[in-house]
Amino acid sequence: MAGVARFLDPPRLRTATAERYEERHATWLELFVDLVFVVAIAELGTTFAHHVDLGGFLRYLGLFVPVWWAWAGFAFYATRFDTDDLVYRALALLGMFCVAALATTVPSAFEGRGNGFALAYAAIRVVIVLLYVRAWRHVREARALAGWFIAMFGIAIVFWLVSLAVPSPGKYVLWAVALAFELAAPPRAWRLIRHAPIHPAHIPERFGLLTIIVLGEAVLAVVIGTVDVNWSVLSGTTAFAGFVAAAAIWWIYFEFFDTSVASSSVARGMTFVYAHYFVAAGIAALGVGVRVAIISAAPGNAYAHSGWVAAAGAGLYMFALGVIQLVTPPTVFDVDVLLRFATAALALVLVALTNVLSPILVLWIVAAALVAQVVVELFSHEEHRPEPAMSI
Repeated sequence: MAGVARFLDPPRLRTATAERYEERHATWLELFVDLVFVVAIAELGTTFAHHVDLGGFLRYLGLFVPVWWAWAGFAFYATRFDTDDLVYRALALLGMFCVAALATTVPSAFEGRGNGFALAYAAIRVVIVLLYVRAWRHVREARALAGWFIAMFGIAIVFWLVSLAVPSPGKYVLWAVALAFELAAPPRAWRLIRHAPIHPAHIPERFGLLTIIVLGEAVLAVVIGTVDVNWSVLSGTTAFAGFVAAAAIWWIYFEFFDTSVASSSVARGMTFVYAHYFVAAGIAALGVGVRVAIISAAPGNAYAHSGWVAAAGAGLYMFALGVIQLVTPPTVFDVDVLLRFATAALALVLVALTNVLSPILVLWIVAAALVAQVVVELFSHEEHRPEPAMSI
């Protein structure tokens, strides 16, 4: 037992106060977790690409919620309690296996056969509950927080499992109820431990890492999804427009987007967290839109009126950034926020004109709007934004 004990390091409460003088960065295991989740996001995008209609888009957005929220569950736990010992690694790796299994069930969930998806997601939540049980046992000052998450996630697991015996569409109603319990848990949980704020930079770093990995996945999905395309000048320039749009998205997020959120407001921190669902979902949808536009450049009517996909993805992304910046101190409706919402409004207009404009033209307009935003902000900011920081 003494030999095993040296691999065990019980959870401890990781706070901004305790770690004031040490760097707090994502671990290699956290990065590994991110990559596995992005596999599930990639599968969502690929499946959506085969169901490019309103129903497919709604299913994509709906299934994106549990995938993204499962990732957030691991991120929140690691931010508070991670000690990277043998037990934590074993449970995290088990959770990653469940995420990989979840990814394989996305196509069937899209088509109304969701038992595999529900079972895999319930298994992911069981892993998270076990982690919080361990935190409840070893971290006395965080028992209220850990107990709250155990209760809320435990209730959600029951709904996920009950859904296995319920046919569609009732199955999806139970999924929505389960997710409602999960999504409602963090605001109260954070208020239960306000005396111990998390490290101010770790959560923004985690969300930033997920954002850039999803952005990379969107580019990769375009490459893989168009491997059989007969390339021409038109398809090549369309691909270039997609890459320009992706580069502008990266530039805006990491150069001009200030992720500072005041520690005095749980509401601001939660807005930052929840709005990132639309950031990630928007980027992945834009990747699908680029793929659709490239394929539409080939002869035939494939995806002829699907330009709305790229526009909707860009619109979700820019609207979310605008909302986050509105709650970021100092809360001012400045030129940055105006540009975010103006681009989102333009995207909405492009969605409405999808039967008039070709997907290629829509993509070029989106790319031009994003690049224009980068140019305006380059000349309107005398210096770069401060380093991301957030404390809840």
